[in-house]
Amino acid sequence: MSNYIPGEQMEASIIEKFVEKITRGRKERPDRFYEIFSARGFLLDLDGSSGKVRLSENSHAEDGEFLEMLQNIHYKKMCNKPHQDSIFHQNNMDAIQRYHPYFENINTQLYDIGNSQYLTELFTHEIPVDLFRLNWERDQYGKFDQFKECEDIPRIRVYDLEPFIARLVKAVSSVGISTWSSCEGHWGEPAYIVFDGKYHRLWFQTIFNKFIRKKLNLVCEWEWLGWDERCSISSPSGDLLQLYLEIQDVARLIYDNRDFLRNSKKQVCSLLTDKHKNMNKKELLNVFARYFEESLLRCSSSQ
Repeated sequence: MSNYIPGEQMEASIIEKFVEKITRGRKERPDRFYEIFSARGFLLDLDGSSGKVRLSENSHAEDGEFLEMLQNIHYKKMCNKPHQDSIFHQNNMDAIQRYHPYFENINTQLYDIGNSQYLTELFTHEIPVDLFRLNWERDQYGKFDQFKECEDIPRIRVYDLEPFIARLVKAVSSVGISTWSSCEGHWGEPAYIVFDGKYHRLWFQTIFNKFIRKKLNLVCEWEWLGWDERCSISSPSGDLLQLYLEIQDVARLIYDNRDFLRNSKKQVCSLLTDKHKNMNKKELLNVFARYFEESLLRCSSSQ
């Protein structure tokens, strides 16, 4: 008897197990909704006492619109926006007009999160999308002066991201690290994030080595490929469920500590001078690591 499982059935099986893992112990609808849609890439706030869920202020202005579309199991037929150059500056004059009510409250009853078919659709990426989520304007954020200034980088739409990498990309963005493209991994290839230039990649590598690795028991391989400033993520055993769950764990840790990580970046960048601009990657990584460890010590002594 053949043990072959068609690709669609295998994907559905992984999604079912994935949702089961991330919602374990979450019985109330708001809690389950929060875990599922956070995993899908939405930055959410949950009021434990009232059960009220809303989009975080760190979200892209258009995330509410996409979240509203996701009430429909056939949402993919409704999604036809371009994915390229989707930058929206939060200080635009029309920001108020683009403000969505989901930034105040989300009616979780409108989402069929008890339906396994709906959840499979939610985490199956079939919306036509370019191979890369390219935002040409983001290129300036890869320059040394922009990195050092610690300006807010443009926010990224959930719509532009593949489901199983979305939360990590959004979390990374929330702490001031600019990315160029991402992929959840297909046909046995690793998942990855490409950063906007060496400064953002080396800063993420620093917090990964000095903070994330110390907080989490990681089993996947996180490899740093310098030729296009890429972090490649893969399960040693080729276990996609293991890969997706670990990406979730890292994303959750980053976002839960976003205030500390944003402040650490500001502290480190305040120490950078022109001598750091042209350092090779190994030298600059060592500088970042030393400065970050100093910021950790300052944080510990102030508590």
